[in-house]
Amino acid sequence: MDLSSIPLFKAMKGRMAWLSERQQVLAQNVANADTPSYRAHDLKPVSFRELVGGGAGHVPLATTQVNHLAAAGAATPFRPEVDRNAELSPSGNGVSIEEQMLKVAGTANDFQLTTSLYRSHVAMLKLVLGRTA
Repeated sequence: MDLSSIPLFKAMKGRMAWLSERQQVLAQNVANADTPSYRAHDLKPVSFRELVGGGAGHVPLATTQVNHLAAAGAATPFRPEVDRNAELSPSGNGVSIEEQMLKVAGTANDFQLTTSLYRSHVAMLKLVLGRTA
């Protein structure tokens, strides 16, 4: 059974991919906390309105046949943005370690919640199918 064909699992997988990418961006911020003129980055959350309306995180065209052409200019799904509201240090650095660590902890909690939901839904599917292992 391919779980990625079920919309709920596909959404959870996408959420975990976004959270993983955000953790990497936040880790780069922490690593550059002492770099002069470095500005903190964060990933913009993809909203439902953007997905439906064809905004920055539009839903790509489905290629269900081998002969279908891929969409031109397919970009990476997540783009880091500079935090322009950050208070700058005298060296021009805009990274607040405390703020970044709060974001890291929140992202880790969100990832843990999503994986717990994923596991619970897999267990429910196994129960429905009569498999206990």
